[in-house]
Amino acid sequence: MRKSYRWMTLLFAGMMVVASGNAMAETLPEAVQYMLSTHPDIRATQYNYLAKKQEVEQARARYYPTLDFNGSYGFKNRRAPVDESTNPEEYTLSLRQNVYDGELKSNEVQRHEARVLSTAFYLQGSSENIALKASEAYLNVLRQLELHELAKENLTIHDRIYDQIKMRSDSGVDFKANLDHIKGRQALAQSNVIVTEINLNDAKTNYQAILGRMPENLVKPQGLDKTLPATLEDAEQLAVANHPILKSADADLEARRMQYESAKSPYLPIVDLEADKRWTNETDAFNGFQDEIEGRVRLRYNFLNGGKDKARRMETFEQINEAQEIRNHTHRQVIESIRLSWMAHKAAQDKTKHLEEYVQATSSTSEAFTKQWNIGKRTMLDVLDTEAEVVNAKKDLINAKYDGTYAQCRILNGTGTLVHALGLEWPGERPADLAQDK
Repeated sequence: MRKSYRWMTLLFAGMMVVASGNAMAETLPEAVQYMLSTHPDIRATQYNYLAKKQEVEQARARYYPTLDFNGSYGFKNRRAPVDESTNPEEYTLSLRQNVYDGELKSNEVQRHEARVLSTAFYLQGSSENIALKASEAYLNVLRQLELHELAKENLTIHDRIYDQIKMRSDSGVDFKANLDHIKGRQALAQSNVIVTEINLNDAKTNYQAILGRMPENLVKPQGLDKTLPATLEDAEQLAVANHPILKSADADLEARRMQYESAKSPYLPIVDLEADKRWTNETDAFNGFQDEIEGRVRLRYNFLNGGKDKARRMETFEQINEAQEIRNHTHRQVIESIRLSWMAHKAAQDKTKHLEEYVQATSSTSEAFTKQWNIGKRTMLDVLDTEAEVVNAKKDLINAKYDGTYAQCRILNGTGTLVHALGLEWPGERPADLAQDK
């Protein structure tokens, strides 16, 4: 009974350890979500977005009247023609309302709204790029971990062969040269374990530098291929229609166009309504107390400004051309990126298929050579060479699979859908620490 209870306790403890390990596991969406919530570039863009929204409010403020107060109080001493001292006072309350300004108000509001839209799309595009960067670091840790495990497996095989050769050499069945040869191969396998361990630590350090924390129990991502476009043409169309950075460039172009429209306003008159309420006492104009109110319509029209307005309009026209070319360049980059990513994805698919066949064939050959060596029909060198071929084949297969997964992430990034493919949302307009103030 006591023995049975002991086994139940050990089983329960083992289950708790497994459960604890699963609880600590981190998936790719979790890693990306953490990075989107904490990365300084994302947070800086969010603050920039909030600042741009306030520029819109500043532009809209031109639709409303302004009310100013101006007051003065002083001392004045006059000696001629009579000696007297006074305390002049003057207070003015001024109300101004613009009626017409050459459409400057509406054009400026639309310009700043386009800039806000551009920043919003840029935030989405930055999120896509940050997600891709996080995915690369995440996959590289898993890649190096598998390569390290493969190197340790290769060392175990060499240790087993070394033990067999040593037994044969000690009993006089095998040559000492074979023992020396396997020692060299064993030392190389040990070196490979050290190299892969270094590469794994480098990958973890890079992960920590990018995401801000060390990786723990990463889970290999699955199912990204199900979210890919069916063809390259579909991917290109989706990228052109959906990529946030391209949309940001379009919004920048619209902002430049509205800036050009704003530059036309100096060629048109400005009409304002003005009202002043004034109180004066003991001023030069009137020695006693005076209370007056004055209203007017003021028309202003500039006839000559030294060519400044023309130069400003031409400047904004050239800036439209600049924004157009930036947009065209962005379009080319989007197409280039999606095509390169698609070709890398297809190449990885084909390569993986052939490497799987290669691994299967070399593994079967290695098993057969080992059996034949045990009965004296193969040399130890044949066995070692086939084992090395198996290890290299598995190494190439690991790299091909992770290259393929990363190519899938690149395609999704190129179409602006990586974040959504991971089941996440783009960051909101405000950083997480300000969310409670919304």
